[in-house]
Amino acid sequence: MNRYSNIFRSSQTRATQSLSCAAVTLMLLGGATAAHAQLTTADIVGTVTDASNAVVGNAQVEVKNLATNETRTVTSSSSGDYVVSNLKPGHYSVTITAPGFKTSSTADLGIEAGDRARSDGHLQLGNINETISVEAQTPLLQSENATVSTTVTAQAVQDLPLNGRNYVQLVQLVPGANEGPGNGLTSGGRPDDRRQSSSISVNGQDDTLNNFTIDGFDNNERVIGTSGVRPNVEGMQEISVQTNSYAPEAGRTAGGVINIVTKSGGNQFHGSVYEYFRNDIFDARTFSQNTGRKPVLRQNQFGGSIGGPIFKDKTFFFGDYEGLRQVIGVTYKSTVPTLDEYNNINGINGGSPQALVANGAGTAGRAIDPIALAYLKLFPAPNQPGLTNNYIVSPSKTATSNLFDVRIDHHFNASNLFFGRYTYNKVDSTIPPALGTRNGLDISGGRYIFAGPASDAAQQYAFDYTHIFTQNLLIDLKAGFTRINNLSLPLNYGKNAATQVGFGPNMNFNATSNVLPPISFGPFADIGDGAYVPLQDIDNTFQYAAIVNWTRGNHNLKFGASYIRRQARNLQSAFPGGQYGFNLISDNVSSTQIPDATARQKKQQDNQLASSLVGAFSSEGRNYNLNTPDYRTYEPSFFVQDSWKAMPNLTVVYGLRYDLFTPFTEAHGHISNFDFNQALTLNSTNVGQALKVPGVNGVDGHAGIGVDHSNFAPRVGFSFSAAPKTVLRGGYGLSFFPGNYTSNADLKNAPFVSVYSPNCVSSVGYQIQRQQGIAASASNPDCATVAGAIPTFDAGLPLPAAQTINSPALSFTAESPNFRSAMIQQFNLQVQQQFGANVLTIGYVGNIGQHLPQTISDINVPKPGNSTIPISQGGTSSARPLNAVLPNLGGVSWIISEGISNYSALQVSFQRRFVHGLSFDGNYTWGRAANDVTGFSQEGAQGAYNADPTRIRLIDYGLAENNIKNRFALSLNYAILDGHHYSNAFETFALGGWQINTITVWQGGKPVSILNSSSASLPGDSGYNNRATPINNGGTDRPNQIAAPDLGTHTNARYFNTAAFVPQPLGTIGTTQRNNVFGPHFRHIDLSLFKDFRVTERTKVQFRAESFNISNTPSYQLTQGSGNVQLGNSAFGTVTDADSNYTPRLYQFALKLNF
Repeated sequence: MNRYSNIFRSSQTRATQSLSCAAVTLMLLGGATAAHAQLTTADIVGTVTDASNAVVGNAQVEVKNLATNETRTVTSSSSGDYVVSNLKPGHYSVTITAPGFKTSSTADLGIEAGDRARSDGHLQLGNINETISVEAQTPLLQSENATVSTTVTAQAVQDLPLNGRNYVQLVQLVPGANEGPGNGLTSGGRPDDRRQSSSISVNGQDDTLNNFTIDGFDNNERVIGTSGVRPNVEGMQEISVQTNSYAPEAGRTAGGVINIVTKSGGNQFHGSVYEYFRNDIFDARTFSQNTGRKPVLRQNQFGGSIGGPIFKDKTFFFGDYEGLRQVIGVTYKSTVPTLDEYNNINGINGGSPQALVANGAGTAGRAIDPIALAYLKLFPAPNQPGLTNNYIVSPSKTATSNLFDVRIDHHFNASNLFFGRYTYNKVDSTIPPALGTRNGLDISGGRYIFAGPASDAAQQYAFDYTHIFTQNLLIDLKAGFTRINNLSLPLNYGKNAATQVGFGPNMNFNATSNVLPPISFGPFADIGDGAYVPLQDIDNTFQYAAIVNWTRGNHNLKFGASYIRRQARNLQSAFPGGQYGFNLISDNVSSTQIPDATARQKKQQDNQLASSLVGAFSSEGRNYNLNTPDYRTYEPSFFVQDSWKAMPNLTVVYGLRYDLFTPFTEAHGHISNFDFNQALTLNSTNVGQALKVPGVNGVDGHAGIGVDHSNFAPRVGFSFSAAPKTVLRGGYGLSFFPGNYTSNADLKNAPFVSVYSPNCVSSVGYQIQRQQGIAASASNPDCATVAGAIPTFDAGLPLPAAQTINSPALSFTAESPNFRSAMIQQFNLQVQQQFGANVLTIGYVGNIGQHLPQTISDINVPKPGNSTIPISQGGTSSARPLNAVLPNLGGVSWIISEGISNYSALQVSFQRRFVHGLSFDGNYTWGRAANDVTGFSQEGAQGAYNADPTRIRLIDYGLAENNIKNRFALSLNYAILDGHHYSNAFETFALGGWQINTITVWQGGKPVSILNSSSASLPGDSGYNNRATPINNGGTDRPNQIAAPDLGTHTNARYFNTAAFVPQPLGTIGTTQRNNVFGPHFRHIDLSLFKDFRVTERTKVQFRAESFNISNTPSYQLTQGSGNVQLGNSAFGTVTDADSNYTPRLYQFALKLNF
């Protein structure tokens, strides 16, 4: 991609300088992230007693890491209690000695990140040289903290079947979590991030509202809300997930705090070499593609890991690498000109009327436009019969991925510990065009399939230093740097494609606009490159942290501060090369003229092509950002917490966290905001004061948006051991978060943007309409009569020019100056009961959200019933509230912080640690999530499609898009005949080493909203397709509901009661609540079967066979906004779409060497 680099100014040099500063600042007080210490480390706590249960003070407790021999020694307090904090996850021995007592030794205690693992010492009178061995088990009960959390163990990470070896699938299994929408910002299907999905919805929250960390270091991409670097599964020790009542040291989120703990080396060498293989030969078809040849699939994932000592007991290393080579067939169904239309177009030499033009009543005798002809010649010939979907191909999209991690741990001495880690990911991918290549140009076939090459690169440096002052006091210092560089390009970038088809230099006028401008040709597929590309997001995150851990008596105190500095460079324009619409028909044909529907449709298509051939465009425009913003934002925070052992069986955790999230600034001042409420109070002479440009009229660098300083978050929780194997836990706390950086928060407005979007038609199109007898109107004037508009196609578009507050086609994407940080209250009450190696947890988990971001797609609209004047979407109108002072102003997209949400759930889990070859983790959630905020991840807007933005809560409060009423998830590992002693080598070879692993998921359907049709006029609509408001094509609003929608018995042909909905009276808002119909349930079973072949005592070869959705069960969904849920659409009430998370049965095979 070197040929693309000239337009993207890299900040690599500054990033390197800043990284050097970060390393120098390692010893300074600062902060890495909202989650440290107990996300990545663990504590071992206990009480030392004698045979009479009297406490033993001043006993010596030695804790040793079995892998590295790192040793920590403390003495018990006068109450017999001890705490050894800040331990890495792993296996430890615990030795307790006291004069006059025998030595107590626990040989192997496994601990996980976030644990406060209890290991009590019960001493017996005797000689200190005598040792009593104690058998330890990894603690199951959470008797020392109140945080609702789950640990995905090392065995689960390595053994459970993972499609594409994506660890996120494991996080989706924790109680309260699910897969998210499947098509949102974090799904991996967008042009700004094509990596594997990181979509997780936790406790009813949006999938963009999670906090990702690695080893306690911030790992968040804050432009679209996804995760940063993606470590290799082979390098993961475990994954800890906090979902409610976070400890004060964690938070800055509304969803889950997801921390990956990476592997470190030890005194023995360990490692692996592997390859995973997939091929379409083994895969099932989708239910919608059950005939013909299956799309191609070739996928190889390969790599390895190794860890061990550099200097025994001192310095250790661990490294891993994974490569992915993937080829996947993509089936496109497109509508192209019929064969006779194709032959006619390609038989034209230009300049003379031919059959298509001559037969159109409005085009006969007109000259053929050479540029329009060049575009139409890019259509391929059809390869299927019929008028629609007559071109079907399955080209291949490709992906090449390389990722690796390197970690070094060094123990200077028992009091000074250090580790450093570097993680790198790079994914290069290409999405093929739907219409192939012709005349040297790639034909995407759709502006929103984002065909073209992309490169997604991410890297992270992490440094951690721990100094132990005394056995009761230590400090942990962190410094890190993360860089994410996502680049997505159109197919014809850099080819001067506009020049090739005949446009002048005003189209491909610079590198960013060097694309083939997209054109829509009515019913046919688009010709041209995609929208919103080229695109580049560069995120730099600098992070520093210090946490002090101090044990004093019965109190374990932690306090710390953090500082995150974020930089974000965002190069993107909606249509940098411009766009056109050719949606005029040269001669409308009635059913009276041609009764046969197919023949009539064919004639209409002929007429559509005829008007296109003579250059009769119906719309033209170019949206271009004049600058590439370099955003800056800062996140300082501090916390203090106390874990107080109030009673031997009661631990109380309380504390306070404070966060500050600054609004965007831009390094060069190239952002602006618009204060809609202020504009309502101004007149035409001073309304310019509502435009907030940094440095103009005293406006600050935040473009007039205030900083919320009120983010104090108290938290309290308890854990009460009612009996040796029964624990009651509960907690309450606040958490603040900045939310996703939406397009409104980008603050791309005048005077830093250029918008050319005249509301007119070409001169030849205007003449054709008059010839047909269509009356002229203000909504379709001749572009020759509109100031600044270009009336002819071959003249191209004007060069971008900065907008002013009085420019035509003015609009704003703005943010309230009083925008506040989003806040969530979390609470839970749980009871845990242990049965041997099993533990049952039953609890209530809930949250309440306030000040959530809400995006109003257009606030500059009249109230329902106040106007009958039709308003084109985004266009000007005398009915708009600001028309008197800003007559050229159309829509104002407005983000405010007034949203609310709530979530309540019964969560039940039953967990078994690995004993006798079996471990499992099953959970069931029965919950309800409601809000008045359309999902951030779907980039939705509130206000019932512009119906009344002043009454959002009344109109839009309802079930959340992420509301999953019922969900069951089970993961299981079973080593068959584990521990069995075989009589001979053949039995050992044939019967030994077998293991089965499975993931089972079932959940209820997702809720959707019922809408009025966007494609068919309802009675009295006059073609506006929006009954609540006069905005023409401004979206579809909700109808009235007159009966219950549930049928009881569902079929795909009639899934809900369609008679329950009727059109509401014009000018009114429908009574149908948001998201009140549920779609089909979703389920899948994934299974893997292992066979280990022992080579030596420490070396084995493992064969794996894995299947995803082994039963090949189809899962459907009602798609939000589709014709299936639109009253008046022919598909209303039916189910036709596959669930966005559905895959047909897939098989994967692997061979792995472990040593």
